Amino acid sequence: MKTEIEAAVVSIRENTNDGTARVNLRWEGKHQISDFALNKLGSVLNSEGETEHSGWAIVGLPVKATVGKAIPLLKEAK
Repeated sequence: MKTEIEAAVVSIRENTNDGTARVNLRWEGKHQISDFALNKLGSVLNSEGETEHSGWAIVGLPVKATVGKAIPLLKEAK
């Protein structure tokens, strides 16, 4: 993974009762979670940064990602 230009999916926790999943992401460099192409995860309902290099997204099921998947930066964030 090219951590300066991608975020890695580090975990996915499904909540089948709500039809959602929490996808945890980690990255390097001076980025915010909104800098990444979160639409690659599926239908994003909410997202938030937790630390300087991590954050999460709540995604409607089914999730289009797996643990280890790289999520690229948006073109305008490069």
